[in-house]
This record gives sequence, structure tokens and C-alpha cells, in this order.
Amino acid sequence: MMTRHRAALIVLAGLALAPAACGTSPSGGLSTGSPTAVAVSGARGGIVHDLSEYRLGPGDQLQVTVFGQPELSVKLEVSGDGTVAMPLVGPMPAKDLTAVELSRTIAAALDKDYLVDPKVTVEVQKYRPFSILGQVTTPGRFPYAAGLDVRQAVALAGGFTRRARTSTVTIYRQSAVGPIELQGTPDTPVLPGDIIEIERRLF
Repeated sequence: MMTRHRAALIVLAGLALAPAACGTSPSGGLSTGSPTAVAVSGARGGIVHDLSEYRLGPGDQLQVTVFGQPELSVKLEVSGDGTVAMPLVGPMPAKDLTAVELSRTIAAALDKDYLVDPKVTVEVQKYRPFSILGQVTTPGRFPYAAGLDVRQAVALAGGFTRRARTSTVTIYRQSAVGPIELQGTPDTPVLPGDIIEIERRLF
């Protein structure tokens, strides 16, 4: 279970690191409720987390393609309220959906009133940033790049401080089942919207 200290860290991350442009938290809507705790050992931990199962959140920039319909093939950004503004259809929920799930949702909406059996793809062109807090030189929000792991994320934040616990980290992440708390290592993959906490070592 998440301690009160860790819950406070997530709240502070949402307040202190929220992007000014869209007014969202760095987790893209990560709940401050008690997450499921999961231990992950490196890139091949007990739960697989990769971009194929990535859940969209505010700040993600998308390319929507409707085959044979260039006027409906557009670039969209997931807004602060978790929606995208699709031509003809209007605002549609996107938060916590995968790109494949969103493409099916858009296709169903177009098929209902506008097109016959539309073929739709959704690709993420630019992912929302991740956040890193605690015992690093420069805590904050950083651009996400595919293949990023905790070690590389720490390097972007200027490295560990002298008092950092370097062997394990805590990652708060939104998943298909809700918020989860991952106990990871420097080799654990990072996903867009993650909040990474580097704790202080005891001695």
C-alpha cells in the first residue's frame, strides 16, 4: 500500500510540475488513491510494460489516419480533460485507452453516422513527459524517448545525489487496472507520464 509520504509526493508532483500549457499533472491523470504495489526487476520484470500497451494521457500528440478520407486524417493532442477533438465527431475520450483502442472508438463513431466501415489508425507522434523526484540533482519533468530506462532518466536529471538510494526506485504509473506502484531498478523501463521517486538511503 502507498504510504502517506508517497501519496503526498504524487500530489506535490501534480502541483509543482504540472505543465502550464494544458494544466495537467505529469502523470497525465494518475490517481492519488492507493495503487497496487508491484515488484519489477529490470526490463523483464514480473509485469511487462512497454509502448505497445501504453495508455494515452494529456499531452500525447497523435496522428489519426482515416484511409481514403484525407480531410479526416489529422494531428490531435490529448487535452487536459483526456479527450481528443475529432472532426465530425467532436470531443472523444482518449485518456487511459491504447492507440489501438482509440482507433476502434473513432472508427465506431464514424461508422455510426458518417462512413461505411471506416479504416482508422492512431499513432503517437510525441509522448507526454515523465517526472523524476527526490534524490537527483535536478528534479523535474523531462521529454520522453522510446527505450528510456530509469538509469537514463536519472542521467537526464543530472544524476543521483550523494544520499540517493541507487539500487531500487519507486515508479508511479497509470495502468489498465488503475494506478500502480512499481518497485524497480536502474534497468526498469520508463513509460510516458511515469513519476519516478528516488529515495534517500538510510545510511
